[in-house]
Amino acid sequence: MLSNKTEIGRVSFVSGGPGPVDLLTLRGLERIKNAEVILYDALLDPEFLDIFPESAICLYVGKRSGQHSRTQEEISELLLEYAKAGKHVVRLKGGDATVFGRLGEEIEILQENGISFEIIPGVSSVTAGVSALNSSLTLRGVSRQIIILDGHTIMEDNRSWVGMENFFGTIVILMGTQKIKELSLKLIAKGILPETPIALVENAGGRKVTSSFSTLNLASEKGIPKETNGPGILYVGEAIRKSLEVWNHDKKISNLSQSTK
Repeated sequence: MLSNKTEIGRVSFVSGGPGPVDLLTLRGLERIKNAEVILYDALLDPEFLDIFPESAICLYVGKRSGQHSRTQEEISELLLEYAKAGKHVVRLKGGDATVFGRLGEEIEILQENGISFEIIPGVSSVTAGVSALNSSLTLRGVSRQIIILDGHTIMEDNRSWVGMENFFGTIVILMGTQKIKELSLKLIAKGILPETPIALVENAGGRKVTSSFSTLNLASEKGIPKETNGPGILYVGEAIRKSLEVWNHDKKISNLSQSTK
């Protein structure tokens, strides 16, 4: 629903999903087709370019780790510039915009300037990743809670660990693949059992999705090597144990097959 502001132009925050264009919602597609300006992020499949209107002004404003095409301040200024010019602006974000998508900063500046906006939800990489594991974030009698953490800053933010000692559920860590050993050690220190399964999913929702498994105690010593250059998500908890067991079984079969050749 549009916010109650005097309309100059308007901004639609569209959640593009975790990569492929076929995970975009119908509502998101409709907004894109009717957009006059599109400011789009990284982590989206190149096929998104095919659904952009030819008449629209389309600007790449993606940010990857250490590689920013625009600063957050520049992106906010572009939103204001085009909205104040009376344009329908689509701000296209990867995954679900409400999950670590820097949405709050952009909403705030629109509110301060009386610009109408709407937020269209989408498929999060969090759910796409656990789907790639053929698993579930929740499991009756095992996991009835979910914590989603930001791996970029969590090691420096003690507030994020408060209450972890009594947490019995699934822990999801985005942007934490460079700190797997440290994160695993910290989780063990906070009371999570060392034999708890941990999975790394890369390119969640994409065509080249990969998954690797370990346990916290092994990951704290050896880490979990990445297989691709794509973004990775860590899943920790008993809810994914069955997936770990299947992975270990398939790995043993594969190794046995190779040894008999």
